[in-house]
Parts: sequence; C-alpha cells; structure tokens
Amino acid sequence: MAGDSDLIVNVDLLIESESALSKIQKELKDINNRKDEMRPYWGSGEISEAMGDFVDNWDDYRTKMIESLEGVGKLITNTIDGFTGADAALAKELKKARKGK
Repeated sequence: MAGDSDLIVNVDLLIESESALSKIQKELKDINNRKDEMRPYWGSGEISEAMGDFVDNWDDYRTKMIESLEGVGKLITNTIDGFTGADAALAKELKKARKGK
C-alpha cells in the first residue's frame, strides 16, 4: 500500500496548461478590439441595439473570465515552481546521502 501513496506530478502537463491558459486569456482580451469592427454588420434598429446590449453584457463576463484565468494561471505557476523546487531539493539531498555512504 505504500506504493499507492507516492505523489506523481506531470510538470510537462502543467506547463502545457499554463501556456494554453495564457493563449485563451490573450484571445479573450483581443475580442474587445474586434467588436467595433463588427458594428457595421449588425444592421440598424432593434437588432443593432440588441447586439450592442449583448456585447456590453459579454464584456462584463469576459472580464470576469480573464480574471479567473489569471488566478488559475498563478496557481499553476506556483505549483510548477513548488514541485520543481521540491524535486531539485530532494535530488540534492539524495546526492548528499549517496556521498555520505
């Protein structure tokens, strides 16, 4: 049962996740620049007004998503740093222990 308690961390997957989150954040931030380009295609009248309301509402939620992604990204970065640091420290101690024998 002792073998079941070993912790295995896939740092490569964490690094890939960190990169993917960063790309998603960038895309969400860049959307704001495209909304003004799309306004002429909405037509006029009620449809244009409804689309404007939708975009404004979407901006609020998009901002919240970006903030959440930033928070998750920081957690992933801290996890990567923590486990790579712990791994390096354990390797150093193992080398010391081998020299001491």
